[in-house]
Amino acid sequence: MTDPDIKVLYVEDSRSSNSSLRQALKDEGLTLVFCGGGFDALDELSVDGADVVVASTALGDLNGFQLASLIKSSESTQGLPVVLLEDKQEKSDEFWSKAARCDLFVSIADLKDPTKVAQSVKQLAVSIKGSGWQRQQASNVLVPTQGFSSTRLMESYKSLLDDLLLERIVNRTARTLTAMVEPRSQFLDAFFELVSKLFEPDLIGLVVADLNNPWAALRYREKISQQAHDDVVAKITGNMKIKSSISVEVKGQAPDASVTGSRTLPTFEIMHVGSEKQGLGALVFGSRDKNGFSASARAFMTLLTQELKPVVQLLLAKQEIEVLHSRETYRAAIDSLTGLYNLEFLVGFLQQQLLFSYRQRLPVGMVIVDIDNFATINQNHGYEFGDSVLTTVANRLLNVTRSSDLLARYGGDQFAVVLPNTDVAGAKVLAEKVRGEIEVLDFSHENDRRGPKITVSVGCACFNMEDLNPETILRDAKVALRSAKEAGRNRIACS
Repeated sequence: MTDPDIKVLYVEDSRSSNSSLRQALKDEGLTLVFCGGGFDALDELSVDGADVVVASTALGDLNGFQLASLIKSSESTQGLPVVLLEDKQEKSDEFWSKAARCDLFVSIADLKDPTKVAQSVKQLAVSIKGSGWQRQQASNVLVPTQGFSSTRLMESYKSLLDDLLLERIVNRTARTLTAMVEPRSQFLDAFFELVSKLFEPDLIGLVVADLNNPWAALRYREKISQQAHDDVVAKITGNMKIKSSISVEVKGQAPDASVTGSRTLPTFEIMHVGSEKQGLGALVFGSRDKNGFSASARAFMTLLTQELKPVVQLLLAKQEIEVLHSRETYRAAIDSLTGLYNLEFLVGFLQQQLLFSYRQRLPVGMVIVDIDNFATINQNHGYEFGDSVLTTVANRLLNVTRSSDLLARYGGDQFAVVLPNTDVAGAKVLAEKVRGEIEVLDFSHENDRRGPKITVSVGCACFNMEDLNPETILRDAKVALRSAKEAGRNRIACS
Protein backbone atom coordinates (compact mmCIF):
# COMPACT_ATOMS: atom_id res chain seq x y z
CA MET A 1 0.00 0.00 0.00
CA THR A 2 1.34 3.45 -0.95
CA ASP A 3 2.31 5.74 1.91
CA PRO A 4 1.18 9.28 0.95
CA ASP A 5 3.30 10.65 3.79
CA ILE A 6 6.57 9.89 1.99
CA LYS A 7 7.12 11.54 -1.38
CA VAL A 8 10.03 10.33 -3.50
CA LEU A 9 11.08 12.61 -6.33
CA TYR A 10 12.40 10.13 -8.87
CA VAL A 11 14.58 11.69 -11.60
CA GLU A 12 15.78 9.86 -14.69
CA ASP A 13 15.48 10.10 -18.46
CA SER A 14 14.89 7.42 -21.07
CA ARG A 15 18.60 6.59 -21.31
CA SER A 16 18.89 5.74 -17.62
CA SER A 17 15.45 4.20 -17.09
CA ASN A 18 15.33 1.58 -14.31
CA SER A 19 11.82 0.16 -14.11
CA SER A 20 12.77 -2.53 -11.58
CA LEU A 21 13.93 0.07 -9.02
CA ARG A 22 10.82 2.19 -9.57
CA GLN A 23 8.66 -0.86 -8.92
CA ALA A 24 10.67 -1.78 -5.82
CA LEU A 25 10.15 1.73 -4.41
CA LYS A 26 6.41 1.42 -5.01
CA ASP A 27 6.44 -1.99 -3.36
CA GLU A 28 7.89 -0.30 -0.26
CA GLY A 29 4.77 1.89 -0.15
CA LEU A 30 6.48 5.10 -1.26
CA THR A 31 4.74 7.74 -3.37
CA LEU A 32 6.76 8.35 -6.55
CA VAL A 33 6.66 11.57 -8.54
CA PHE A 34 8.56 11.10 -11.78
CA CYS A 35 10.69 13.81 -13.44
CA GLY A 36 12.44 13.35 -16.77
CA GLY A 37 15.31 15.74 -16.05
CA GLY A 38 17.12 17.89 -13.51
CA PHE A 39 15.27 21.10 -14.39
CA ASP A 40 11.90 19.37 -14.06
CA ALA A 41 13.05 18.16 -10.63
CA LEU A 42 13.99 21.70 -9.52
CA ASP A 43 10.61 22.97 -10.69
CA GLU A 44 8.77 20.21 -8.81
CA LEU A 45 10.79 20.86 -5.66
CA SER A 46 10.07 24.61 -5.77
CA VAL A 47 6.33 23.94 -6.14
CA ASP A 48 5.60 20.95 -3.90
CA GLY A 49 8.83 19.85 -2.18
CA ALA A 50 9.80 16.24 -1.46
CA ASP A 51 10.96 13.90 1.31
CA VAL A 52 13.78 12.25 -0.64
CA VAL A 53 15.28 12.69 -4.11
CA VAL A 54 16.44 9.69 -6.17
CA ALA A 55 18.29 10.74 -9.32
CA SER A 56 20.40 9.16 -12.02
CA THR A 57 23.88 10.61 -12.47
CA ALA A 58 23.18 10.73 -16.23
CA LEU A 59 20.46 13.20 -17.22
CA GLY A 60 19.90 15.10 -20.41
CA ASP A 61 20.20 18.55 -18.81
CA LEU A 62 21.66 18.82 -15.29
CA ASN A 63 23.42 15.66 -14.21
CA GLY A 64 22.71 14.05 -10.88
CA PHE A 65 25.82 15.49 -9.22
CA GLN A 66 24.80 19.02 -10.19
CA LEU A 67 21.26 18.50 -8.93
CA ALA A 68 22.54 17.11 -5.63
CA SER A 69 25.00 20.00 -5.25
CA LEU A 70 22.23 22.57 -5.74
CA ILE A 71 20.15 20.87 -3.05
CA LYS A 72 22.97 20.38 -0.55
CA SER A 73 24.49 23.87 -0.99
CA SER A 74 21.30 25.51 0.29
CA GLU A 75 21.06 25.91 4.06
CA SER A 76 17.29 25.42 3.83
CA THR A 77 17.45 22.13 1.91
CA GLN A 78 20.76 20.57 2.90
CA GLY A 79 18.87 18.09 5.10
CA LEU A 80 16.85 16.71 2.17
CA PRO A 81 18.15 13.16 1.47
CA VAL A 82 19.57 12.67 -2.02
CA VAL A 83 20.25 9.25 -3.54
CA LEU A 84 22.35 9.08 -6.71
CA LEU A 85 22.16 6.13 -9.09
CA GLU A 86 25.38 5.43 -10.96
CA ASP A 87 25.07 5.34 -14.74
CA LYS A 88 27.81 4.18 -17.07
CA GLN A 89 26.96 7.04 -19.46
CA GLU A 90 28.01 9.66 -16.88
CA LYS A 91 31.66 9.44 -15.89
CA SER A 92 32.06 10.38 -12.23
CA ASP A 93 34.39 13.24 -11.40
CA GLU A 94 36.07 12.49 -8.06
CA PHE A 95 35.70 16.06 -6.81
CA TRP A 96 32.01 16.46 -7.70
CA SER A 97 31.22 12.98 -6.46
CA LYS A 98 32.23 14.20 -3.00
CA ALA A 99 31.08 17.81 -3.34
CA ALA A 100 27.57 16.64 -4.24
CA ARG A 101 27.32 15.26 -0.68
CA CYS A 102 24.64 12.72 -1.58
CA ASP A 103 23.33 10.61 1.31
CA LEU A 104 23.55 7.35 -0.64
CA PHE A 105 25.46 6.49 -3.81
CA VAL A 106 24.09 3.40 -5.54
CA SER A 107 26.58 1.74 -7.85
CA ILE A 108 25.70 -0.21 -10.98
CA ALA A 109 26.43 -3.40 -9.02
CA ASP A 110 24.11 -2.30 -6.19
CA LEU A 111 21.27 -1.78 -8.68
CA LYS A 112 21.19 -5.53 -9.26
CA ASP A 113 19.32 -5.75 -5.95
CA PRO A 114 16.58 -3.08 -6.33
CA THR A 115 14.68 -4.27 -3.25
CA LYS A 116 17.64 -3.57 -0.98
CA VAL A 117 18.15 -0.14 -2.57
CA ALA A 118 14.43 0.68 -2.13
CA GLN A 119 14.61 -0.28 1.55
CA SER A 120 17.60 2.02 2.05
CA VAL A 121 15.75 4.90 0.34
CA LYS A 122 12.73 4.37 2.59
CA GLN A 123 14.96 4.28 5.67
CA LEU A 124 16.46 7.66 4.70
CA ALA A 125 13.01 9.18 4.21
CA VAL A 126 11.64 7.79 7.48
CA SER A 127 14.70 9.01 9.36
CA ILE A 128 14.55 12.59 8.05
CA LYS A 129 10.81 12.86 8.68
CA GLY A 130 11.35 11.56 12.18
CA SER A 131 13.78 14.40 12.82
CA GLY A 132 11.12 16.99 11.95
CA TRP A 133 11.61 17.44 8.21
CA GLN A 134 8.67 19.13 6.47
CA ARG A 135 8.24 18.44 2.76
CA GLN A 136 7.71 22.09 1.90
CA GLN A 137 11.19 22.95 3.21
CA ALA A 138 12.51 21.56 -0.07
CA SER A 139 10.73 24.34 -1.98
CA ASN A 140 13.54 26.68 -0.86
CA VAL A 141 16.23 24.91 -2.90
CA LEU A 142 16.22 27.99 -5.17
CA VAL A 143 14.14 31.13 -5.29
CA PRO A 144 13.27 30.99 -9.00
CA THR A 145 12.69 34.19 -10.95
CA GLN A 146 11.10 31.92 -13.55
CA GLY A 147 10.09 28.28 -13.68
CA PHE A 148 12.34 25.44 -14.89
CA SER A 149 11.64 22.85 -17.58
CA SER A 150 13.80 20.10 -19.01
CA THR A 151 12.19 20.69 -22.41
CA ARG A 152 13.19 24.38 -22.48
CA LEU A 153 16.89 24.07 -21.82
CA MET A 154 18.14 27.51 -22.87
CA GLU A 155 15.46 29.33 -20.88
CA SER A 156 16.07 27.09 -17.87
CA TYR A 157 19.85 27.56 -17.93
CA LYS A 158 19.35 31.33 -18.15
CA SER A 159 16.90 31.21 -15.24
CA LEU A 160 19.31 29.09 -13.18
CA LEU A 161 22.17 31.50 -13.87
CA ASP A 162 19.96 34.45 -12.90
CA ASP A 163 19.00 32.73 -9.65
CA LEU A 164 22.59 31.83 -8.74
CA LEU A 165 23.81 35.35 -9.54
CA LEU A 166 21.00 36.82 -7.44
CA GLU A 167 21.95 34.57 -4.53
CA ARG A 168 25.56 35.69 -4.82
CA ILE A 169 24.61 39.38 -4.89
CA VAL A 170 22.31 39.10 -1.88
CA ASN A 171 24.81 36.96 0.04
CA ARG A 172 27.50 39.60 -0.48
CA THR A 173 25.12 42.30 0.75
CA ALA A 174 24.32 40.28 3.88
CA ARG A 175 28.01 39.61 4.57
CA THR A 176 28.74 43.33 4.36
CA LEU A 177 25.96 44.12 6.82
CA THR A 178 27.14 41.54 9.37
CA ALA A 179 30.22 43.64 10.03
CA MET A 180 28.18 46.80 10.63
CA VAL A 181 25.52 45.87 13.20
CA GLU A 182 26.83 48.42 15.68
CA PRO A 183 26.14 51.24 16.16
CA ARG A 184 22.56 50.90 14.97
CA SER A 185 22.52 54.22 13.06
CA GLN A 186 25.53 53.13 11.00
CA PHE A 187 23.95 49.75 10.30
CA LEU A 188 20.65 51.26 9.15
CA ASP A 189 22.39 53.74 6.85
CA ALA A 190 24.37 50.89 5.30
CA PHE A 191 21.28 48.66 5.08
CA PHE A 192 19.18 51.17 3.14
CA GLU A 193 22.08 52.27 0.96
CA LEU A 194 23.09 48.74 -0.05
CA VAL A 195 19.56 47.50 -0.66
CA SER A 196 18.42 50.57 -2.56
CA LYS A 197 21.27 50.12 -5.02
CA LEU A 198 19.74 46.77 -5.97
CA PHE A 199 16.04 47.24 -5.34
CA GLU A 200 14.11 50.39 -4.49
CA PRO A 201 10.37 49.94 -3.94
CA ASP A 202 8.24 52.74 -2.55
CA LEU A 203 8.74 51.37 0.94
CA ILE A 204 11.40 49.19 2.46
CA GLY A 205 11.72 48.56 6.17
CA LEU A 206 13.41 46.47 8.82
CA VAL A 207 11.64 45.45 12.03
CA VAL A 208 13.36 44.01 15.08
CA ALA A 209 10.61 43.08 17.49
CA ASP A 210 12.71 42.60 20.59
CA LEU A 211 10.46 41.55 23.47
CA ASN A 212 11.63 44.47 25.59
CA ASN A 213 12.34 47.20 23.05
CA PRO A 214 10.82 46.62 19.58
CA TRP A 215 11.84 49.02 16.82
CA ALA A 216 11.38 49.57 13.12
CA ALA A 217 13.22 51.58 10.49
CA LEU A 218 11.26 52.57 7.37
CA ARG A 219 12.43 54.27 4.20
CA TYR A 220 9.93 55.89 1.84
CA ARG A 221 11.05 56.74 -1.67
CA GLU A 222 8.43 59.47 -2.07
CA LYS A 223 6.40 61.61 0.31
CA ILE A 224 3.57 59.75 1.98
CA SER A 225 0.68 60.97 4.08
CA GLN A 226 0.86 60.71 7.85
CA GLN A 227 -2.30 58.61 7.70
CA ALA A 228 -0.69 56.13 5.30
CA HIS A 229 2.41 55.93 7.50
CA ASP A 230 0.30 55.28 10.58
CA ASP A 231 -1.47 52.51 8.68
CA VAL A 232 1.88 50.90 7.80
CA VAL A 233 2.93 50.93 11.47
CA ALA A 234 -0.45 49.49 12.52
CA LYS A 235 -0.10 46.63 10.02
CA ILE A 236 3.40 45.86 11.27
CA THR A 237 2.43 45.78 14.94
CA GLY A 238 -0.67 43.69 14.18
CA ASN A 239 1.09 41.21 11.93
CA MET A 240 3.99 40.71 14.34
CA LYS A 241 1.79 40.79 17.46
CA ILE A 242 3.83 43.60 19.03
CA LYS A 243 2.06 44.54 22.26
CA SER A 244 4.48 47.11 23.68
CA SER A 245 5.15 50.54 22.20
CA ILE A 246 7.33 50.32 19.07
CA SER A 247 10.01 52.88 18.24
CA VAL A 248 9.83 53.87 14.55
CA GLU A 249 12.63 55.65 12.71
CA VAL A 250 11.87 57.05 9.25
CA LYS A 251 14.57 57.42 6.62
CA GLY A 252 14.21 59.12 3.26
CA GLN A 253 10.97 61.08 2.77
CA ALA A 254 9.23 61.82 6.08
CA PRO A 255 5.44 61.40 6.43
CA ASP A 256 3.62 64.66 5.76
CA ALA A 257 0.19 65.48 7.17
CA SER A 258 -0.46 67.81 4.25
CA VAL A 259 -0.14 65.02 1.69
CA THR A 260 -3.50 63.68 0.53
CA GLY A 261 -4.31 60.43 -1.19
CA SER A 262 -4.73 56.77 -0.44
CA ARG A 263 -4.38 55.63 3.17
CA THR A 264 -2.43 52.54 2.19
CA LEU A 265 0.13 51.27 -0.29
CA PRO A 266 -1.76 48.90 -2.64
CA THR A 267 1.01 46.30 -2.39
CA PHE A 268 2.37 45.63 1.10
CA GLU A 269 4.49 42.67 2.23
CA ILE A 270 5.75 41.72 5.71
CA MET A 271 8.27 38.88 5.45
CA HIS A 272 9.35 37.32 8.73
CA VAL A 273 13.09 36.84 9.04
CA GLY A 274 13.18 34.36 11.89
CA SER A 275 11.74 33.64 15.28
CA GLU A 276 14.08 33.38 18.23
CA LYS A 277 13.57 33.41 21.97
CA GLN A 278 14.45 37.13 22.04
CA GLY A 279 11.76 38.14 19.56
CA LEU A 280 11.02 38.33 15.86
CA GLY A 281 12.44 40.15 12.85
CA ALA A 282 10.91 41.09 9.52
CA LEU A 283 11.53 42.89 6.26
CA VAL A 284 8.80 45.19 4.98
CA PHE A 285 8.20 46.08 1.32
CA GLY A 286 5.54 48.31 -0.20
CA SER A 287 4.64 49.55 -3.66
CA ARG A 288 2.16 52.00 -5.17
CA ASP A 289 1.80 49.55 -8.07
CA LYS A 290 -1.47 47.65 -7.74
CA ASN A 291 0.03 44.79 -9.75
CA GLY A 292 2.52 44.10 -6.98
CA PHE A 293 6.13 43.06 -7.46
CA SER A 294 7.70 41.33 -10.44
CA ALA A 295 8.97 37.74 -10.19
CA SER A 296 12.58 38.98 -10.00
CA ALA A 297 11.69 41.48 -7.28
CA ARG A 298 9.92 38.80 -5.25
CA ALA A 299 12.90 36.47 -5.64
CA PHE A 300 15.18 39.24 -4.36
CA MET A 301 12.86 39.94 -1.40
CA THR A 302 12.74 36.25 -0.46
CA LEU A 303 16.49 35.77 -0.73
CA LEU A 304 17.22 38.91 1.26
CA THR A 305 14.86 37.70 3.97
CA GLN A 306 16.68 34.36 4.15
CA GLU A 307 20.19 35.84 4.12
CA LEU A 308 19.45 38.49 6.77
CA LYS A 309 18.27 35.96 9.34
CA PRO A 310 21.67 35.74 11.11
CA VAL A 311 21.98 39.54 10.97
CA VAL A 312 18.63 40.01 12.70
CA GLN A 313 19.54 37.32 15.22
CA LEU A 314 22.73 39.21 15.98
CA LEU A 315 20.78 42.46 16.39
CA LEU A 316 18.43 40.70 18.78
CA ALA A 317 21.36 39.22 20.69
CA LYS A 318 23.01 42.65 20.95
CA GLN A 319 19.81 44.08 22.39
CA GLU A 320 19.56 41.20 24.83
CA ILE A 321 23.05 42.02 26.06
CA GLU A 322 22.00 45.65 26.48
CA VAL A 323 19.06 44.55 28.62
CA LEU A 324 21.47 42.59 30.82
CA HIS A 325 23.09 45.86 31.83
CA SER A 326 19.99 46.74 33.83
CA ARG A 327 19.46 43.33 35.39
CA GLU A 328 20.94 41.27 38.15
CA THR A 329 22.20 38.75 35.60
CA TYR A 330 24.41 41.45 34.13
CA ARG A 331 26.13 42.00 37.46
CA ALA A 332 26.75 38.26 37.67
CA ALA A 333 28.60 38.44 34.35
CA ILE A 334 30.87 41.31 35.44
CA ASP A 335 34.24 41.27 37.16
CA SER A 336 33.77 43.43 40.26
CA LEU A 337 37.24 45.02 40.18
CA THR A 338 37.64 46.03 36.54
CA GLY A 339 34.01 46.25 35.39
CA LEU A 340 34.81 43.98 32.44
CA TYR A 341 32.96 40.78 31.57
CA ASN A 342 34.12 37.70 33.45
CA LEU A 343 35.40 34.39 32.10
CA GLU A 344 32.01 32.63 32.15
CA PHE A 345 30.37 35.32 30.04
CA LEU A 346 33.38 35.39 27.70
CA VAL A 347 33.12 31.68 26.90
CA GLY A 348 29.37 31.88 26.27
CA PHE A 349 29.69 34.91 24.01
CA LEU A 350 32.64 33.38 22.17
CA GLN A 351 30.68 30.21 21.47
CA GLN A 352 27.83 32.19 19.89
CA GLN A 353 30.22 34.40 17.93
CA LEU A 354 32.10 31.42 16.49
CA LEU A 355 28.86 29.77 15.39
CA PHE A 356 27.66 32.97 13.73
CA SER A 357 31.02 33.56 12.05
CA TYR A 358 31.18 29.95 10.83
CA ARG A 359 27.82 30.34 9.10
CA GLN A 360 28.89 33.60 7.48
CA ARG A 361 32.48 32.43 6.82
CA LEU A 362 33.87 35.45 8.69
CA PRO A 363 37.10 35.51 10.73
CA VAL A 364 37.26 35.98 14.50
CA GLY A 365 40.40 37.20 16.23
CA MET A 366 41.39 36.49 19.83
CA VAL A 367 43.91 38.39 21.96
CA ILE A 368 45.05 37.50 25.48
CA VAL A 369 46.96 40.21 27.37
CA ASP A 370 49.11 39.22 30.36
CA ILE A 371 50.71 41.71 32.76
CA ASP A 372 54.40 40.79 33.04
CA ASN A 373 55.76 39.82 36.50
CA PHE A 374 52.48 40.71 38.21
CA ALA A 375 53.13 38.47 41.21
CA THR A 376 56.37 40.36 41.88
CA ILE A 377 54.52 43.69 41.57
CA ASN A 378 52.00 42.60 44.21
CA GLN A 379 54.78 41.33 46.47
CA ASN A 380 56.96 44.46 46.25
CA HIS A 381 54.28 47.18 46.06
CA GLY A 382 51.22 45.70 47.73
CA TYR A 383 47.92 44.33 46.52
CA GLU A 384 46.24 47.74 46.51
CA PHE A 385 48.80 48.99 44.00
CA GLY A 386 48.34 45.77 42.02
CA ASP A 387 44.60 46.40 41.83
CA SER A 388 45.23 49.91 40.49
CA VAL A 389 47.48 48.40 37.78
CA LEU A 390 44.70 46.00 36.78
CA THR A 391 42.06 48.73 36.54
CA THR A 392 44.41 51.02 34.61
CA VAL A 393 45.20 48.30 32.06
CA ALA A 394 41.49 47.45 31.80
CA ASN A 395 40.58 51.08 31.10
CA ARG A 396 43.32 51.37 28.50
CA LEU A 397 41.99 48.26 26.75
CA LEU A 398 38.51 49.77 26.71
CA ASN A 399 39.91 52.87 25.03
CA VAL A 400 41.72 51.06 22.22
CA THR A 401 39.12 48.38 21.35
CA ARG A 402 36.05 48.78 19.15
CA SER A 403 32.49 48.84 20.44
CA SER A 404 31.87 45.57 18.59
CA ASP A 405 34.75 43.83 20.42
CA LEU A 406 34.15 41.97 23.67
CA LEU A 407 36.62 42.55 26.49
CA ALA A 408 36.83 40.30 29.54
CA ARG A 409 39.05 39.64 32.52
CA TYR A 410 40.41 36.21 31.69
CA GLY A 411 42.35 35.49 34.88
CA GLY A 412 44.07 37.19 37.79
CA ASP A 413 46.44 39.26 35.62
CA GLN A 414 45.12 38.39 32.16
CA PHE A 415 42.57 39.98 29.84
CA ALA A 416 40.94 38.54 26.71
CA VAL A 417 39.54 40.40 23.71
CA VAL A 418 37.19 38.80 21.15
CA LEU A 419 37.52 40.56 17.79
CA PRO A 420 34.61 39.81 15.40
CA ASN A 421 35.32 40.03 11.66
CA THR A 422 39.07 40.30 12.35
CA ASP A 423 41.82 38.02 11.09
CA VAL A 424 45.11 37.31 12.84
CA ALA A 425 46.78 40.29 11.14
CA GLY A 426 44.13 42.60 12.59
CA ALA A 427 44.51 41.01 16.01
CA LYS A 428 48.25 41.60 15.80
CA VAL A 429 47.72 45.30 15.07
CA LEU A 430 45.56 45.67 18.19
CA ALA A 431 48.02 43.67 20.26
CA GLU A 432 50.93 45.92 19.30
CA LYS A 433 48.87 49.01 20.07
CA VAL A 434 48.02 47.68 23.53
CA ARG A 435 51.60 46.66 24.23
CA GLY A 436 52.96 50.05 23.15
CA GLU A 437 50.45 52.10 25.13
CA ILE A 438 50.94 50.16 28.38
CA GLU A 439 54.71 50.41 28.07
CA VAL A 440 54.70 54.22 28.25
CA LEU A 441 52.17 54.59 31.09
CA ASP A 442 53.34 56.08 34.39
CA PHE A 443 52.37 53.86 37.33
CA SER A 444 53.39 56.05 40.26
CA HIS A 445 52.18 55.59 43.83
CA GLU A 446 49.71 58.04 45.36
CA ASN A 447 52.55 59.72 47.28
CA ASP A 448 54.36 60.31 43.98
CA ARG A 449 56.82 57.60 44.80
CA ARG A 450 57.99 56.16 41.50
CA GLY A 451 56.30 52.88 40.67
CA PRO A 452 57.58 49.94 38.69
CA LYS A 453 57.67 49.83 34.90
CA ILE A 454 54.63 47.88 33.73
CA THR A 455 54.66 45.90 30.50
CA VAL A 456 52.41 43.30 28.95
CA SER A 457 52.88 40.24 26.77
CA VAL A 458 50.20 39.44 24.23
CA GLY A 459 49.16 36.23 22.44
CA CYS A 460 47.08 36.36 19.24
CA ALA A 461 45.03 33.68 17.49
CA CYS A 462 42.36 33.37 14.82
CA PHE A 463 39.24 31.19 14.53
CA ASN A 464 39.80 27.85 12.83
CA MET A 465 36.66 27.22 10.74
CA GLU A 466 37.03 23.48 11.32
CA ASP A 467 36.64 23.77 15.10
CA LEU A 468 33.68 25.52 16.76
CA ASN A 469 34.91 24.80 20.30
CA PRO A 470 35.70 28.14 22.01
CA GLU A 471 38.38 26.41 24.07
CA THR A 472 40.40 25.84 20.88
CA ILE A 473 40.89 29.49 19.97
CA LEU A 474 41.55 30.31 23.64
CA ARG A 475 44.16 27.55 23.76
CA ASP A 476 45.82 28.84 20.59
CA ALA A 477 46.01 32.36 22.04
CA LYS A 478 47.50 31.00 25.29
CA VAL A 479 50.11 29.05 23.35
CA ALA A 480 51.07 32.25 21.53
CA LEU A 481 51.16 34.12 24.86
CA ARG A 482 53.55 31.54 26.27
CA SER A 483 55.82 32.08 23.27
CA ALA A 484 55.82 35.83 23.91
CA LYS A 485 56.74 35.23 27.55
CA GLU A 486 59.50 32.81 26.71
CA ALA A 487 60.92 35.25 24.15
CA GLY A 488 61.52 37.83 26.87
CA ARG A 489 58.15 39.46 27.71
CA ASN A 490 56.88 42.88 26.60
CA ARG A 491 56.21 41.53 23.12
CA ILE A 492 53.52 39.85 21.06
CA ALA A 493 53.30 36.45 19.38
CA CYS A 494 50.76 34.80 17.07
CA SER A 495 49.79 31.16 16.81
